[in-house]
Amino acid sequence: MLESSAAREAMVYYRTTSKPCGTAQYGFGAWSEATCLAGLLILWMALAILFNSAPEFDKDVSSIFFIARQCANGAAGSICGDFPASSVHLLKTLRRVFYALPMVGASVVVTIALRDLASGLRWNHERIRISTVSLITLALGPGLLVNGYLKEFVGRPRPADSLLFGGDLPFVAAAEWSKACLHNCSFVSGEAAGIAWIICLLPLWPHHQRQRVFWIMLAIVITTDMLRVAFGRHYISDVVLGSLSTLVIFSAVAWAGELLTRRFYPGIRPAL
Repeated sequence: MLESSAAREAMVYYRTTSKPCGTAQYGFGAWSEATCLAGLLILWMALAILFNSAPEFDKDVSSIFFIARQCANGAAGSICGDFPASSVHLLKTLRRVFYALPMVGASVVVTIALRDLASGLRWNHERIRISTVSLITLALGPGLLVNGYLKEFVGRPRPADSLLFGGDLPFVAAAEWSKACLHNCSFVSGEAAGIAWIICLLPLWPHHQRQRVFWIMLAIVITTDMLRVAFGRHYISDVVLGSLSTLVIFSAVAWAGELLTRRFYPGIRPAL
């Protein structure tokens, strides 16, 4: 009887979690589907090409938040001014709160994972897989890919540092390699990649709660992204592609994780 009960529990908790099934609460949903991964990757590349070929879009959006003023030296052709939103105390406080949110979320996920491990759950339990995949995504996406590689080596100057908006560096289009910026550059936005990671926590919510939680998460992501643009720290392409890069990594890790699960648990079938 005990063996039969354990077997049933294993069947319920393994599942191929790409689609909801039975009465189980959790699952990756479409994130672990190869079609989702391919679609997100194609979308990222298509938007990168679009932003690169139409740089005026970046310039026009940033110019909405830029206030020009007369240069102190009166030099002809010089552009002076600033992004006044970056000095608004309320907006700065909101930015700091959202900046800390991914680390708070990561701490919660680690706590959940440790509690589950202590209670005897292992990789064949989907909540362990979701927690692990989300943490790997945070390390590989916002951590390694964005802050470790793209921001350090692509070399795109931030809007506030460019000649267009009172800086002394040239404008560089999105996804274009440059040596104009040497460290902590604009492409892509690390904060946008980080805040988008909270969407990767959606599979930890039961299916019936996800739609409501998703809209709250999306509002936070959009607000964070637009604050970075309004502060003159990033172009709109930086935040869009930064956020999307995290979702691409999440889908890739989720797909790989479920593929390995099906391989190493061949005797266990999804619950129906």
